[in-house]
Amino acid sequence: MQEITLKLPIKVIMEILRRVPRKELEKLQRETREVKSVPASHLTKLVGIASIGGDALEDTERVWE
Repeated sequence: MQEITLKLPIKVIMEILRRVPRKELEKLQRETREVKSVPASHLTKLVGIASIGGDALEDTERVWE
């Protein structure tokens, strides 16, 4: 499946949401409340947890040879 990003005016988004059944909107609200965010500074703690390594340029050249 190909993803497409659209920029829609808020009026269009509101009209779309008006057509969504109330139960579905409530479900969406619950799901979005469960999303947790953290400051970017917390991400530095993840450095070194997984070692992927490698040389991207070398890997790319190997694929295209």
